[in-house]
Amino acid sequence: MSMPQPELAPNYFLHTFDNGMQIVGQRMPSLASVTFGVQFAAGIKDEPEAKLGLTHLLSDMLFQGTESRNVRQLTEDFEAIGARKGGEAGNEFARYSAQIVGNRLDRALELMADVLRHPTFPEEEFQQMRNVQLQEIRRRDDEPMRRIFDLVRERFYAGTNLGRRALGLRETVEQLTPGDLRTFWQARYRPDGALLAIAGNFDWDHVVARVGELFGDWQGTPDATPDEHPQPQPAVNIEIQEGNQEHIGMAFPFPKYGDPDYYAASVVSEIFGGGMTSRLFREVREKRGLVYSVASIFSPNGIFGAEFLYAGTTPEKSHETVQVMLDEMRLLHKEGVTDDELARAKVQLKSELVMRGESAGARMSSIMRSWWFERRLITIQELKEAIDSVTREQIMGLLNRFPPTDSLVIGAIGPRSQEELIGDALAG
Repeated sequence: MSMPQPELAPNYFLHTFDNGMQIVGQRMPSLASVTFGVQFAAGIKDEPEAKLGLTHLLSDMLFQGTESRNVRQLTEDFEAIGARKGGEAGNEFARYSAQIVGNRLDRALELMADVLRHPTFPEEEFQQMRNVQLQEIRRRDDEPMRRIFDLVRERFYAGTNLGRRALGLRETVEQLTPGDLRTFWQARYRPDGALLAIAGNFDWDHVVARVGELFGDWQGTPDATPDEHPQPQPAVNIEIQEGNQEHIGMAFPFPKYGDPDYYAASVVSEIFGGGMTSRLFREVREKRGLVYSVASIFSPNGIFGAEFLYAGTTPEKSHETVQVMLDEMRLLHKEGVTDDELARAKVQLKSELVMRGESAGARMSSIMRSWWFERRLITIQELKEAIDSVTREQIMGLLNRFPPTDSLVIGAIGPRSQEELIGDALAG
């Protein structure tokens, strides 16, 4: 995996070990803390079809014991250094992170190496963690506001693994065994392609040396990841559920990470449904009082991005809600955005950047994401400049590339039928 070293901004670092593992860092000398994370190409989309939910369970089980520490000892050792630790399974990767005071970094790295390299998947803890996940699945299935996004994503990413539910299905999780977790861990948790990112107050040379001691003799290349090519098609997915609420979700294609229009898409999403000054909030909630909640969320990934919309309303107002949302999408496509909207969105996005930039955890996630998907370490200044460079003309080009209503997927959970909810609204 040798490659030319890119030119990096001051306080940004990169190192590649002989086993293929990489480490990136951003030094933030004003902080007393450090956050680091280790990421693997071992996400939800990589699960075997019959073992959905495996990656989420695995992210919990790695902290339940190692060859040298049982779960109690492991927990006590992390607590002894005041570490905030955790694991998460995303669609495209799994990540394990810890936040600590800087002078306890060596110990935290040692513990994380033990967790990632020497898990034991003990049977008793496995049964407990699996039961917890089954309870989470029941809660998810009882909450329409959460389930609506699964409904839309499944149809939007139909034919690929990208629309899977993070927690899996009850019937697949019930069949999982510790051996299933170990097989997946052995196949995908390998150093070649793994990435460790660190941000905060640290000495880079020392970190490289310490990570080399802990991970340098680790060998292996992960199994190939499935090659996904989503092709969203217009669709409506209605789940009839009696009650006094109608939950409406929509999705249309939008840029992925690294797309030339990525930052323009971030601006559009902020203008369209990002807050109380957004078009959806103003037109659907303030002017017409149709909903108790409405928003849009830009959801990029490394393969195929999306813009997700949500509205929570009553059955009586649901048809008009859909009609107004579709009208606003068409108007956005036709006329783009105003100068005032563009200026406000830029200020908002840059303000969020600055606030997040004061956190080691946010910067760790940012440099990990930018290197993982784009092989670049993007500074906060570069992010600000990218946002500032977005123009109305670029936004019009983006909306012509990704017309909001052309490949629109609509989902709903509530008492209304498709005809009652949508009628001829899509014909406009």
